[in-house]
Amino acid sequence: MTAAALRDQVHPTRFRDLAVTVDFHCNSACTFCIVQEGMNHYRGVPLERFAKIADENLRSRKYDRVVFTGGEVTLERSLFEFVDVARRSGAFEHVRLQTNGRKLADPGFTARLVDAGIDEFFVSLHGDTAALQDAISQRRGSFDEVIAGLANLATHPVRRITNTVLHRANAGALVGIVDLARAHGVSEMELWNYLPMEDHADERGLIAPLGELMPQLRAALDRCAASGIRAVTKYVPRCLLGAHGDTLDNSQPDTIIVESFWNEFPRFACLYEALCEHSEECLGLAHDYVRKHGWEEDTLAPAPRSRPWSPRARAIDARPDAPPGEPRGPSGHPAWEALLRGLPEALGRVERVQLNRNQARYTLALAGGGATVELVLAARDEAAPALARTRTFNVFYTQLSGTYERGAMERLLRAACERIAAHDDGSLSLDGRKGLVQLARKRNERPDVI
Repeated sequence: MTAAALRDQVHPTRFRDLAVTVDFHCNSACTFCIVQEGMNHYRGVPLERFAKIADENLRSRKYDRVVFTGGEVTLERSLFEFVDVARRSGAFEHVRLQTNGRKLADPGFTARLVDAGIDEFFVSLHGDTAALQDAISQRRGSFDEVIAGLANLATHPVRRITNTVLHRANAGALVGIVDLARAHGVSEMELWNYLPMEDHADERGLIAPLGELMPQLRAALDRCAASGIRAVTKYVPRCLLGAHGDTLDNSQPDTIIVESFWNEFPRFACLYEALCEHSEECLGLAHDYVRKHGWEEDTLAPAPRSRPWSPRARAIDARPDAPPGEPRGPSGHPAWEALLRGLPEALGRVERVQLNRNQARYTLALAGGGATVELVLAARDEAAPALARTRTFNVFYTQLSGTYERGAMERLLRAACERIAAHDDGSLSLDGRKGLVQLARKRNERPDVI
């Protein structure tokens, strides 16, 4: 099969989290960096724009968590102002810092971050020895700084998560990295397979063939399970995770970043998508992997489907990133559920609400039978076809299933559209673009925010 046969699998959204890129500078030069081309050129979100985003979220309650990232976000002088806005606004339950962890070696700086209101730290850990991590970060002493930072975090009541990018240089060290994280009290780890953003031909030799990577990854996940560490894996085929298939979560937060970043973000495909039970959650293989190592027809082992398959055109929804034991409602989207408040029970009911940055999707069950329909909201667009338009949304439907009487289904859809129109006061919004907010790339000035 040729590269021309690759079909995009759209990247899923972790719909309750918002990542805000504060700036693009770094004190490391990691060999796998996905924003290397934009480092020192991309610009972050202006503070005044973030304040407006916080105010908007206070009304809509679309996001539970804000994640400050970059670049290396701890280098940004205005970081504490961003954190202050996030906390004073009351718009977010959790404030997370995504960091390489090097400046956390300073116990005073770490204490300031915690005192400012950061309750979650997402720290990079890419090697189990100084020689390995320093080689990956291309900065001598970075490993010792990260380890000191993890030790400092252990003295505060904060959620600690490590992130490890999996590639050929560290594939053999994954069990050691788990042991190192456990020794420093880390209870959650995320393990992301490397995705090229610039080196599409993999001239650096970082893409690990699945035959090399997966045995090491499964061993590391075995160690996580034995150690009581919650593990999340990304961008690997679910069928090769064995007993650890439930660790796969390919979602990422809604991210405010320069729009061109999404134009370069990797796409995925799998030969067995239409045959596999898990194709709704598994992205398969990155296109660059397929070009270099092939489709892995004899390696992948799809689980037989138990339900009909239909291709997806948009991002899938993923489980929210909630700390263990944190309570959560049936859908986690009360403001969006309220759009259909008052739908007559004699006509049907709402079974499920799914949300990503582009769509709100309601599964409606017709009264008196097993028929269902997906009612979909998208950002209002006069040029796009729609069943109905409300103040803010285009409304259409898809995925009719089961046996139904046409008139009954029409009445349900009409009533649903009327309820949405009645409750759409403009406080909720969806975005049709790849990025949540477009930030133009400029070298010497902060961009206008569109």
